[in-house]
Amino acid sequence: MIQAHIPGQVLDNARDRQQIVEPGLTEAEAKRIARGLREGIDHLPDKEYRKQLHQRLRAFAAAQDVDLPTPDTRSTFWSYRLEDHPQINMEPGEELYSMHMAAAYTEAQNSIVQDTLRYLEGTPGGEALGRLHLWDTEMQDALDLDQKAGTALAYDAWGTLSEKYAAKTEGEALFFMAELNPGTVAYQTESRQLRQDGKLDIINFMYPAPTQKYADLAPETQELLSSQAVRAQVHTFSYDENDPKCTPLTKAGHLDLEQLAALPTPEAQRAAVLEVCARVATMDGPARAADVEKLVEEIKVLRPDHEVTLPSVEDQQWAASLREPAQESSATPKPPPAPAISTHGQYLPGVTVNAKVGPVVPQPLPTATTKSLAGAHAFLPGVTPQTKQLTAPDKPATPATPTQAPPAPEQSRDTGMGV
Repeated sequence: MIQAHIPGQVLDNARDRQQIVEPGLTEAEAKRIARGLREGIDHLPDKEYRKQLHQRLRAFAAAQDVDLPTPDTRSTFWSYRLEDHPQINMEPGEELYSMHMAAAYTEAQNSIVQDTLRYLEGTPGGEALGRLHLWDTEMQDALDLDQKAGTALAYDAWGTLSEKYAAKTEGEALFFMAELNPGTVAYQTESRQLRQDGKLDIINFMYPAPTQKYADLAPETQELLSSQAVRAQVHTFSYDENDPKCTPLTKAGHLDLEQLAALPTPEAQRAAVLEVCARVATMDGPARAADVEKLVEEIKVLRPDHEVTLPSVEDQQWAASLREPAQESSATPKPPPAPAISTHGQYLPGVTVNAKVGPVVPQPLPTATTKSLAGAHAFLPGVTPQTKQLTAPDKPATPATPTQAPPAPEQSRDTGMGV
């Protein structure tokens, strides 16, 4: 079932939004917008022109208003689409882009309590950036950019706005997606910004986890991978290191499900999942240093003979540079200090865990309220930790090709960066 109650009228609203065909951008209008964006730089050599154009659009996006309307306003994030979902009322072969689901859900919530929810494209900043039509081929032509360069410019501008939007988010972050995909802004920018600001616990996925992927894993591992905290850090998609979208964070957060299934015990599987979380937490920086310490401590209990591998100094430097965008590139940032390992604490504050606890029997979810949704973040509640000595050696993990990532969907009109 959907993590939060999504009424049928929200689905119908999303369908209606997806069917709307807005008037195309005219050549004259595209040239008018482009003239302002190119002013003072269109005489430059192509490489320098594109560099200046990116800087100009980033500065424009960074200056936009994405402030919360009220301190209690929650924020939605979206990525990709719903497709042949077995547990909602969809037609065979129907695809619903999550952008429209987020917008429809926001509208429904705000019709009950004004400003209770927001989505990026509906903010003043999102509307301002949307009016530049950066996704439209007519706009890209007017800027003398081919499709690849034009798409990169749009991603850069919307990514900048998304980062600011995430940084302004408080209260609750509703993610309209089943899992994080490393090729999306939701993974590379939005969830990263929330985590590095110490807001891991406010991330709530609105769609259920893709449990069909976890069928070969121990029940305890399936439950762990379905938890909000793990889903907000880990991805299970293969990636191409030569892809420009592949970053050190892509590698840090990758979990190979076939190699995970080859591990012989639930304890070993749990340790492998927590090691990926520890790598991501390390990349997230000082705000999560305590999480790294506690994760590594538990891994050593679960697998005493296993050496925990954290990101390299170079990868930590890369992550630190994202947290300090104003820092000049000539100044090499220092990596976050290696976390000290102690014998106290648990994984995530106030939470106890145990690799041997069986799966929780699913219960029907009540109609969502602000209070009930806020409580959905608890990580494996009611489970107590136990130290258990392994009785069987780990089997070597067999390299395998993980699940392939789905292709990125087409952008709808000129809207933003949920994919």
